[in-house]
Amino acid sequence: MTAAGTLVPFALKEAPVSEPYPPLAETVARIADLCRASGKSLDKELGVARLSRAAGVIESDVETLLAGGTPPEPDTDVMVRDRVRFLYRTHTNADGKPRDIHDIAAAIRQTTTWTRKLVSGEAKPNLVVGHALCKYYGVALGFLTDPPADALKRELQISRFNLEVEVDPEQALRELGVMHMTSRNPNGFERSQLAAIAKMVTSITSDLDMVKLQLNRLGTPEDGR
Repeated sequence: MTAAGTLVPFALKEAPVSEPYPPLAETVARIADLCRASGKSLDKELGVARLSRAAGVIESDVETLLAGGTPPEPDTDVMVRDRVRFLYRTHTNADGKPRDIHDIAAAIRQTTTWTRKLVSGEAKPNLVVGHALCKYYGVALGFLTDPPADALKRELQISRFNLEVEVDPEQALRELGVMHMTSRNPNGFERSQLAAIAKMVTSITSDLDMVKLQLNRLGTPEDGR
C-alpha cells in the first residue's frame, strides 16, 4: 500500500495442509501473552457469554472446552437447526427483538413461510441458504456447521489475530504467509497499513477455507432447499 492508499502486489508462500485450527490450549496461551503485551483484559477476551454468542455454542460447552474438557458430540442435523435458532434468537436488532422475518426471507431468497420454519428449527438450510443466512447476520461461514470445539477455536483465533495485529502486524502477516510486499513509499509501510493488509489477507483466506469446510459439512434438507 502506498502513501496514497494504493495496494501494490505482495507474494504469498504456499501454506502446508493442516488442521483448520491449532489446539485450543495453544491459542488461549497466546491470547494471554498478547493481552499482557497490549494491556487488554484477558477476562473480556475469554468471556463465556461473548464467545457463546460469537461461536453459536451454548455457554456450558464453552466453559467445558475452556477448562480442557470435551462436550458431548452433537448430531450434525440437530446442531445446524439449533444454530439457526440460536442465531435468530441471539443476534437481534438494537432493541433486542429478532430480525424481521421478511428481511431474512429476502436475504436468503426464500418465502416467509419457509423462513419461519427455518428459524424455528423445523427446516434445515442447504449450502446456499446457509451461506446467505450467515452473510445476512455477519457471522462466519462455519457458524452453522462447525462442531463446538472448532467453533470456539474459530472465534478464539479471531481474537488472537486481532490482538496479534495490534501488537505486531508484521508477525501477523508472516503467519498468514506474506513473504514480501513492495511499497512505493521509501519509508516503507506504516503500522496501520500493515494491520489493514493483514486483515484483508486473513479475510480472503478465511472465506476460502470456510467454503471448503461448508462443502463437506452442510447437507441438503429433506425439502430440497
